[in-house]
Amino acid sequence: GLRWCFCTVGCSKAASPYRRWGGSHRCMRTLALAVLARAMSSLALSAPAATTTASATSPPATTRVQTISFARHGQAQHNVRAEAKRDAGCSFDEFIETMRGDDAFDADLTDAGRAQAAARSEEVDVVVASPLSRAVETARLLYPGQGVVCCEPLREWMGEMQNSRRRAASDLAAKFPGTDVSNIAEADELWEETLETEESVATRGLAALEWLARRPEDSIGVVAHGGLLAVLFDPAGHGDHTSSRVTADSVLRPRFGN
Repeated sequence: GLRWCFCTVGCSKAASPYRRWGGSHRCMRTLALAVLARAMSSLALSAPAATTTASATSPPATTRVQTISFARHGQAQHNVRAEAKRDAGCSFDEFIETMRGDDAFDADLTDAGRAQAAARSEEVDVVVASPLSRAVETARLLYPGQGVVCCEPLREWMGEMQNSRRRAASDLAAKFPGTDVSNIAEADELWEETLETEESVATRGLAALEWLARRPEDSIGVVAHGGLLAVLFDPAGHGDHTSSRVTADSVLRPRFGN
């Protein structure tokens, strides 16, 4: 199967110190999108296990390299007070309760979030985003003039809060003209009242990487969410669900900020 090894080949700004909070890393950066890590994704398809007698017809191991830029969406409606409290050192429970108090269906970016996303990035072959509005709008601002392709598995940790629900595909396409919603169902078939398990989030993240690996483009810009990216790239801090298939360097492991 596929295995991913991510090593950073460029980063838009130097990192400021990291700190531990709530069992996960938070990346304290001043860049608008906090982390815009350009990573090399070595997608290695392993040959069959060796036997005592070599087979002349066994396919060789092959490696494909893609360059992928990962970004978290800009500040959204439900992030403002909660993340300010987290930066001030509040408890995890207070952070969640504050976010719940500011919860909104398919939460939009704030004006500050739009300004963050307008930092812009260099052009890529294709731009891919979670189908939540805050991710799609960030992608459109970060890569102006390029179309956005929605990928369902890139969604944020689902359940409990309305900000993790998405609008109908036709509504999303109407809100953001030119957005490719052909890869997602019309209705949100994934969101449930109960909180999604960490293992499920990891499985979706791996599915997203597999989907990206099948695409023909060599350079891809991806806009997703802090929870998903943390589970995917920091397996040691999030249940160790992806470590057998994902190796990420120190730039990708800390939690992505807005």
